[in-house]
Amino acid sequence: MTLDPYPADISYPPVFHREMTPPWLDAVLRGLGRQGPDFARPFRWCELGCGPGLNLAISAATHPQGHFTGIDLSAAHLAEAGAMASAGGLGNLLLRRADFAALDGEAWEPFDVIVTHGVLSWVPDEQRAAMLDFIRRFLKPGGIAYAHYMTHPGLSAAAASQQLLRRRAARGQGDAARRASEALGFLRQLAEGGAGVFVAHPQERQRLEWASRQAPAALAHELLPAHWQPFHVGEMMRDFAGAGCGYLGSATPIDNIDAVSLPAGVRPLLEGLDDPAEAETVRDLARNQSLRRDLYGRGVPALPPSAHRDAVAALRLAALPGAPASGGLRFGTPGGEVEGDAALFDPLLRGLRGRPRRVAELAALHGGAPHPAMLNQAVQMLIWSACAHPVAAAPAAPQTSWALNRHLAEACTPGWLAAPALGSAVAADEAGMLAARAVLRAPDLRDDALLAAMPEALRPAVAAWSRDTRHAWTAFGVLPAAG
Repeated sequence: MTLDPYPADISYPPVFHREMTPPWLDAVLRGLGRQGPDFARPFRWCELGCGPGLNLAISAATHPQGHFTGIDLSAAHLAEAGAMASAGGLGNLLLRRADFAALDGEAWEPFDVIVTHGVLSWVPDEQRAAMLDFIRRFLKPGGIAYAHYMTHPGLSAAAASQQLLRRRAARGQGDAARRASEALGFLRQLAEGGAGVFVAHPQERQRLEWASRQAPAALAHELLPAHWQPFHVGEMMRDFAGAGCGYLGSATPIDNIDAVSLPAGVRPLLEGLDDPAEAETVRDLARNQSLRRDLYGRGVPALPPSAHRDAVAALRLAALPGAPASGGLRFGTPGGEVEGDAALFDPLLRGLRGRPRRVAELAALHGGAPHPAMLNQAVQMLIWSACAHPVAAAPAAPQTSWALNRHLAEACTPGWLAAPALGSAVAADEAGMLAARAVLRAPDLRDDALLAAMPEALRPAVAAWSRDTRHAWTAFGVLPAAG
């Protein structure tokens, strides 16, 4: 039996993370009262461990004023990323194959943003140290680092299961995806048989159910690495401090709002805690946090209250398809459902109907202007819940995104498509992706002609897409308008 250090025989499937885009980071930093990079001007962006490069390709297509660099060790991943770059004509995207430790001694032009997702908790100590050293050397003053990793206590109990998964997978047949699925099946048998760890930790049963619905290739990369480990948030904050970066908050907006993400009985216990690491550890324990998306900054001071209010007021938002047009909202949070007061959210939702607006405009439309802190929290909740999305600081011409989207849509499988007006991407199910492929080939294709080009089983779903979503996708620059 051989325990491979990493499942290198299969590629990680391309996955888009909205939290790793310029408009999202800008909006969250405004909410936190921090001055982030100006993404309307030229900027430099680096992703350490870029995988197949979907986030980089979409951001490069929607931000021609930015220069994007992706570094990854996998030749297969970079081949996929290179195909996207070629299809979209992305001359502002540089891909580099390298071991992180091999970057030592190299000179790079400093970056405004350095991001890493799905890497820190899955690589050996020396690779993680090399990543932090890269950030220390090449993040600009005023720059932002984004760090996604597994954390305690949410994944503390998973450590024992992960060791068994690796051993079972090493004995299996086929590629890593098949072996991971079979090993996961054995864990489910343990849970169904009443194994004590699943009795003592019911969330582990829930994790098994969640894992059974994921793509096997993604599971292999997430579950089988030899150096899989969760971290305490204080450990990560210490390591980033050593790289010259201070903790700013989370790229997940709800995690920055104690009023909706923490049990009421826990909130008073945070009063008077002046150690950020201790406070974040309390929050992680209260939420049983399993994954974090930390934001760190190099010399990024807090904005004065008046500048903070102005930064939030200047943020532009667009309503997303599926968002309620009026009324209150219900949010699913780690502590259960939270009711969003209709008196607060109804004017904001009504104001977003029809066109994007600045938060200042939305506040003016509000019958009784909400307190700035309440307005800020409401805006962050609208973004987090996918009711609204920040608008790109300098929306790009759509032609490059259309070229990239033609490439992405050819797979005819659920995925994401570049949206230059948002500076991000929209999720597309199978029907949406097939419809987008057809419209990108023939923009005048509509109504009955579009339905006739679709598989019969998907025609009802495509008809619903045409009615409810196509207009928004056209407005966001995902698709060209019909002639």
